[in-house]
Amino acid sequence: MEKINVNYKKLYYGFPIILVSFYDKDGIPNVTTLSSSYTLMDMVVLGFGKKGYAINQIKDVHDFVINIPDSSLMKEIDFCGDNSGHECKKFDMVNLTPIKSNIVNAPIIEECPISIECTLTDIIERDCYRGITNILANIKGRCISKEYLDAEGQLKYSEIDNVLYVGDDKKKVYRYIQNGVSNDAKSFL
Repeated sequence: MEKINVNYKKLYYGFPIILVSFYDKDGIPNVTTLSSSYTLMDMVVLGFGKKGYAINQIKDVHDFVINIPDSSLMKEIDFCGDNSGHECKKFDMVNLTPIKSNIVNAPIIEECPISIECTLTDIIERDCYRGITNILANIKGRCISKEYLDAEGQLKYSEIDNVLYVGDDKKKVYRYIQNGVSNDAKSFL
């Protein structure tokens, strides 16, 4: 396989889209779309733009929920990523229902089949990565829709219908598999 060096400023090679929900400092539920995350055991790492509404609220309130949307929520994913919590109460604008978690002080999104309840433990901001805030959090609980579990309570991997974020510095798209066919949803320039 011949490879060519490219001069991209960014390369998104298929990150799962998540909806991060939280109560702001005033107790109002809000949500943002994010694609920078990974988990190891009970630790999760999320990457945010440093000036974003969500990260600056989470720094103060500490609790949040990672919700894994499926492809039926593309409009909600777009809206929550394109609009700031500074300007609107996103749950009032989309068809998503915030339900209070029993484990952390943050809302679970009822329409998302998987939710991961978290508490902030560390904030990482470095001069060499200006404009970026990474956070580490402890996973306190995991909730999965019954339709995603088999009779033994194990995850049915074939049922997962998550959305990926793919692209370079010129074009970005949401990508998902539906009925065995790969789809590109929205193109970002």
